[in-house]
Order: sequence, then C-alpha cells, then structure tokens
Amino acid sequence: MPRPKEDEREDVRALVLEKAKALFLRIGYNKITMRKIAEEIGYTPGTIYLYFKNKEEILYELHNQGFELLYQYKLNVARAANSSAFDRLREGGKTYLAFAFDHPDYYELMFNMPEPHHFLTCLQEAESGERGVTQIDYAMRSYEFLKQTILDCISEGSLPDADPDVMTFAFWSFVHGVVSLTIRKRIPYPQAASQAFAVAAIDFFMHIIHQQLSHTEHKELS
Repeated sequence: MPRPKEDEREDVRALVLEKAKALFLRIGYNKITMRKIAEEIGYTPGTIYLYFKNKEEILYELHNQGFELLYQYKLNVARAANSSAFDRLREGGKTYLAFAFDHPDYYELMFNMPEPHHFLTCLQEAESGERGVTQIDYAMRSYEFLKQTILDCISEGSLPDADPDVMTFAFWSFVHGVVSLTIRKRIPYPQAASQAFAVAAIDFFMHIIHQQLSHTEHKELS
C-alpha cells in the first residue's frame, strides 16, 4: 500500500483523532475497535495502522492534546507575575474550571477514562529517575505546575508548611469534584448559573484556607 504524502498524512491523522474522540465519548473506549474507527472515516483498517499501532495509542495522543491545552490555560495564570502565589493558586483553580467548561469532551477523556498505558509507563520512568518530568507529556507538566504554585504559597506563608504533594492532591481533588458535578449537571441550576456557582465555590474554599491560616497565626501570637 503506497504511503500518503506528508500533508495528506497529517490530514488523515487529524481525522482519525477527531473521529476516534467522538466514538470514545459516544460509545465508550472499551467498545471501539480500530476497524470501527476506520469504517467511520471511510478508510481500511490497514490505513489506520500506518498512523497508530492501536486504539490505546490514539487515546494517549488525545490525552496529551487535552493536557497540552490545559497547560496553555495555566501558562496564562503564570504570566500574572505581580500577583501573590495564593492569588495564582485561586486563579489557577478558576482556570481549570474554564478549561473544563470550554472543552468538556477533552475533560471526559482526560479524567473519566482509563489512563493510557504509555502515560503510566512515562510516569513510572519519571518516578524512578529514568526520565525527567519535563521530558514526558503535558499531564505531568500540569501536575508539577500546580505543585510548584503550592510550594510558592508555602514559601510566602499563605499555606501551612505541610506535605506539598498532599496539598496538591487535596486542591486538585476539590476543584475536580466541583468540575465533575457541574459538567455532569449534578448542580440543580441552569448551566450558566452552575458555572458561576462553581467559581464561587473556589472563592469560598480559598477564603476558608486563608481564614484558617490567619486564625492559627493569631493563636500562636497570643
């Protein structure tokens, strides 16, 4: 089978990703085969295998596309250099909400489907020191971005001096819960009102943290 020209290859590759994403979301990842994806775009299965070894590799590529988008959203927060780390943490939470509301399809693939095996392999290599975090995909970059903001908050005294990984996980879990309840329409309000409600929840959560830290400092000074 002759290989397509480079421009055509990129077009076909993008089409495979687009159709596969729609199928994964509509029917479910486990029920989709490479043959089904090929049928959807009008190509033979052999053509699809010129671009991806299997559907897991397709999911990994979609996974990384989504996290690259999320990372770009986070960079906009980082550019607010004059703000405190605590303010950047608050705005980072709202940015996470904005990403999920703007790209609910990617959010579903990134957080509500099994992690692609290739990502898990990269994560294990990073943890063992075989691969640097910045050498792997945008999922880990996004996590490290949040963790660094937490560390900056600890340094400036706006968060307690506790385990940064625990605090990173706690903050991420809270915001993820708010997002999931909102985009799955578990909040009994119209969608626009639900999104405003979610933003208000982030502000309330950060207010509680600030108040608790202020109360602790006051007790220590008394």
